[in-house]
Amino acid sequence: MSLPEGTVEKTVTSADHVHTAATVRRRQRTFVPPSELHPHRPTTADTTLLDQLFYATVDECTDPDCRPLLLDRVAVDAGATRKLVEWACHIASEMYCELPAELVDEDKAATTVFHPSPFFCRLAAQYQNPGPTFTTLFATYDTAQRRQVADNAVALVDGFQVWWTDFLFQ
Repeated sequence: MSLPEGTVEKTVTSADHVHTAATVRRRQRTFVPPSELHPHRPTTADTTLLDQLFYATVDECTDPDCRPLLLDRVAVDAGATRKLVEWACHIASEMYCELPAELVDEDKAATTVFHPSPFFCRLAAQYQNPGPTFTTLFATYDTAQRRQVADNAVALVDGFQVWWTDFLFQ
């Protein structure tokens, strides 16, 4: 999913708006969006789209079509979805010094307020063990499964912004 360089900042989620750091009204950012995680890499269309999804979630955009449309656009691109999952897992592992069982064990995840999907839990478990297994597992996911893990990744980081480490244990 690559757009011409000049259209990156004009990626529109619905008929009348985009989400950027400048448009977020609701609360302060605690975490940086995916494009700022590795600032030495150039911003691309997919990281701009991921940032919009992050900011739409943080701002609790009231447009009922905005976040679902962004999730649909992200899920189509396996590379973008993977960046989003790695971003969320990186933040969670930094917060807890490793990924907690509530993110990697499907049974324990079901007991949290967050309830990540089994697809997200499997990826999170493989994230802790870097290597070809994460890539192999991720390659088996279809668009609907990628949409679920993208939604989980953004919701996880947003939950951390509000509740910090207590988010999983409420």
